[in-house]
Amino acid sequence: MLKKSLVVLGAMLLSCSVSAAKFSEGEHYQLLGDASFNAPNQVVKVYSVNCPFCYKYDKSVTPGMVNNLPKGVTFDAYHITTKPPFGAEKALVLAYAKTQSEEAYKAAKMAFYKHYHDDKIHFTTADEAIDFGLKAANLDKAAFDTAKNSPEVKALLTKWDQGVAVAKIQGIPAIVVNGKYLINTKSIRSMQMLDELVAELVAK
Repeated sequence: MLKKSLVVLGAMLLSCSVSAAKFSEGEHYQLLGDASFNAPNQVVKVYSVNCPFCYKYDKSVTPGMVNNLPKGVTFDAYHITTKPPFGAEKALVLAYAKTQSEEAYKAAKMAFYKHYHDDKIHFTTADEAIDFGLKAANLDKAAFDTAKNSPEVKALLTKWDQGVAVAKIQGIPAIVVNGKYLINTKSIRSMQMLDELVAELVAK
């Protein structure tokens, strides 16, 4: 009986060991090093509305991931300014919209996505891109012109562009945990796997 119990205990310990080693640095995630930023207990998605894969993630992956975050962990999204066309102008509209309300931010973001990827319509000028985003978010152009250079908007854009260095490593969308662990998205096979990896990295 004792021998059988020891065998069962050994099997359980082996199972726990295998589970603990389920994710490995290099294969499932990597350390950001110089590209890391200060975001404790947070999962950050680095993205651009000009990126088709970011659009797919926003529709099918991000909502579930956010809902399944461990207790006490928050989510944020950094829209980088560097991806054309008109990446800086679109980011500016999104940053301003976010300072107004989360609803305005989401409305502008999804409108930009749909316009570029679904409708296949490209803006010809920066002003056209800005006007479109403001209209989608139901925001006043005069108020935008007054506030677009405010410290609040500038600070948000500066924070978001911390994601530029991250994007250079493996492209976007990029998922970063605690500001220092970059998930190798190509290694992810299911939502459950993503949730488990996020939970493991948050606890590191």
